[in-house]
Amino acid sequence: MKKNIVIVMLLVSFGAISQSKASKKELKKNRPTYIDIAIGKEYSRFVDFATSPLIYSGAQNYISISYNKYDKKKEKEYGFSYSFGDYISDFNEHESISTVKTLSLYYSQLYQLNKFSTKKLNIKIGGLFDATGNFRINESLENNGVGLEIIPTLFGSIKASKYFISRHGKDKELSFRLNIGLINSTFRNGYVYSGQSFLLNKPILESVFDDYQFKVFSGFRMSSALSYTMPLKNKNKIQFSYLWGAYKTGGNFDTFEMANHSIKFTLSFNLNNH
Repeated sequence: MKKNIVIVMLLVSFGAISQSKASKKELKKNRPTYIDIAIGKEYSRFVDFATSPLIYSGAQNYISISYNKYDKKKEKEYGFSYSFGDYISDFNEHESISTVKTLSLYYSQLYQLNKFSTKKLNIKIGGLFDATGNFRINESLENNGVGLEIIPTLFGSIKASKYFISRHGKDKELSFRLNIGLINSTFRNGYVYSGQSFLLNKPILESVFDDYQFKVFSGFRMSSALSYTMPLKNKNKIQFSYLWGAYKTGGNFDTFEMANHSIKFTLSFNLNNH
């Protein structure tokens, strides 16, 4: 009799574990997957004390493409964004123009906090890795007219989503995400961008990254996103977002500081339709 009870308990336990694994696999399989294509406008300000104390500002065009797989339990996203435009500094009736191109590569994962989530309010925490590179050309700085820095950052993230449930079962979503830099790094050559490698006929890569240094736990970075998402009849979605971000490299006299505000429109193509 006891042996029968033990066997039954083992079978029940094994069945529960198998069902749990099957449920996780089923959830992963059925989790909606999207390709997000976004366009927008970005207003930014920056100052590079390594070359000039002047503040440059301007409006840039913004585009991004990402792969996004998410539901209320978990979300994963990776992709890139690219912005480009001219920044202008007008000081003492002298105008200086800096043409800037910015590329960011990012990967993000968020997980639901069951304890704090309800049917209409969802809280997720996780992380974001973002590597941002700026390429700047400013002819008025002559020998130091070309600037290049790479800023990789590992963020800690929290996201709150409020759902507005419709009678058709298609939820509209208002969300706010905050990212705080935990490991701030920079790849930059500090005071001057001219270097000496060009004079010594060194290889092009060595010339471009002359005297560059990689610093970890250096500087500060923070960003946020406020988004409103609406589902469409064909299972695709559209989203309107306001993005804010700011960062500062480490150092005493040669820091680089940048802040930006962006308005973004995103069209999400549901890959599960096919």
